[in-house]
Amino acid sequence: MEDDRALGFTLVEVIVGASLSVFILAGILNASLQVMRGGVRVAQYAEMEAQVRRGLEYVGRDIRDALSFTWNGTSDITLTVPTDSDSTTDVTYAWSATSQSFYRVAGTSSAQLTGRLELIRGIPPLANGGAGLAFTRLDRDGAASTTDATTQRIIVTLTVKRNAQTAAAASERSVSASFTLRNKPN
Repeated sequence: MEDDRALGFTLVEVIVGASLSVFILAGILNASLQVMRGGVRVAQYAEMEAQVRRGLEYVGRDIRDALSFTWNGTSDITLTVPTDSDSTTDVTYAWSATSQSFYRVAGTSSAQLTGRLELIRGIPPLANGGAGLAFTRLDRDGAASTTDATTQRIIVTLTVKRNAQTAAAASERSVSASFTLRNKPN
């Protein structure tokens, strides 16, 4: 005797199967998104680290080679550095709250736009309204210096931050080593 019922799934079986499929696919999608967010964060950290390293190399080289130093403000300094042709040139390092970047520009004015080289971007102002990048000047003994003449070392402190649409913000606080003005007369 043959069964007259058609072979197939009942409505209850189809609903249970579909519900299980939705939960499984949601888990797979969530895992994929977490992996992508992690990749974005890693890329942000790598890019931040490369910019910070490059920026500190630039300013460190010029500070060590500087023949003289001019304090323009806590986030703005001018250095007189020797050139290859046995002369000197002035370069200014500054942070801009508007562009949230640390840059180097030829000359004695940080307002100069021509020839501006952006070294590190994504340096927002601090929560207390302070500069996101600050120079600290020290004398030969490591005490705070109040004049250009007594300044022998400079410390650069900065906070870099990256925001992404799909990932949590990445930030890094970086305090440079103390750079010594080797060529500056005492």
